[in-house]
Amino acid sequence: MTPTLPRLLTARDLPEVELQAAALDGEVCRVADSWASIADPDDAWRRAEALADRLGTVVVAARGTAAWIWGARAAAPRRLEAVVPSWARHRDDRSDVMVGEVLIDAGEISQVGRVRVTTPTRTVLDLLRADDWSADAERLVRTLLVEHHVDPRRVTGLVRRHGRLPGRRRAATRLRTLVDPLVV
Repeated sequence: MTPTLPRLLTARDLPEVELQAAALDGEVCRVADSWASIADPDDAWRRAEALADRLGTVVVAARGTAAWIWGARAAAPRRLEAVVPSWARHRDDRSDVMVGEVLIDAGEISQVGRVRVTTPTRTVLDLLRADDWSADAERLVRTLLVEHHVDPRRVTGLVRRHGRLPGRRRAATRLRTLVDPLVV
């Protein structure tokens, strides 16, 4: 019986040169630091699993990283963004993952494969409250709102529920400029 290859390939499975050759032949495509068959669907599971070894099981993919997992951006960020609940007191010395402590409820976290990811609604909130607001961030928020049917009222509800969350007023203001102010 012929052994089957995993859905995501890395240099542990095949030499990097062979993976690059397969990409040139149009058989695989890059997914973060992994490779996947072009026949496999490009879905949240595949993108999350591509980051599983880098993120681990404790931290929660957030902001731009979560937006990529949910399919709102084309490429994974070079430096991953993640959070842990403020009570977790997590320490991480990896330079390729930026981890912050935040107020977050269990209902704002989804399990996608082996990776914990902020829900699309929480991802929208985190992108809206960020210091670095740009046209790209606005596009990510709009994509999440539309493709994941994120109800702006639920985002507003998160803002109200997390009364001490930094940037919450900024998030509420930005949300009102993106959607009909009567909705939120």
